[in-house]
Amino acid sequence: MKQAHRTRRIILVAALLVLAAVAGVVTAMLGSGGRLSYTEPAPNPSVSGRTMAALPPSQRQSPQDFRLVRADGQPMTLAAFKGRTILVNLWATWCPPCVAEMPDLDRLQGQLGGNDFQVLAVSLDRGGKAVVERWNTQAGIRHLAIHTANPADFPGALLPTSILLDKQGRVAWTGSGIYAWTEAEAVGVIKAVMAE
Repeated sequence: MKQAHRTRRIILVAALLVLAAVAGVVTAMLGSGGRLSYTEPAPNPSVSGRTMAALPPSQRQSPQDFRLVRADGQPMTLAAFKGRTILVNLWATWCPPCVAEMPDLDRLQGQLGGNDFQVLAVSLDRGGKAVVERWNTQAGIRHLAIHTANPADFPGALLPTSILLDKQGRVAWTGSGIYAWTEAEAVGVIKAVMAE
């Protein structure tokens, strides 16, 4: 009799756990536009009809400067990059859309990176450089330098966020979510800003 009671209790607990898991999946999907936000990256905005276009130079403003740290531990700010076109990408290794986008940003740096252009991937991971180094090695990232920043300096930041800065350090374009960085649209916008 005790064994039968115990078996029923185990079955009841298992059924409740299954129901809780199903409720969690449904809640996650309803709150993320029909996708599992932590396991499925957001659709690529470039593919979904959202276009990328730089602001005219007369409408550009300087962003709020922030501190970041290079891989060698040296602190710096965005102002240090004036004179070059910079694509700042705020990301983290725990952010699925961010990590989905990083290989394309790495290819972009490999194609266009140099004296006139740099992808500035700034990790907001709490673990800093060590976490990013480990992730970059596992992901095969070869062209992006490691930069980190204090996540507390970016409260409520939507990741990934990208900001294209012109040579004067002004915001030419900004967007959040995944972009197809090595496709013609993004490369064209970046090259046009570089040529100004």
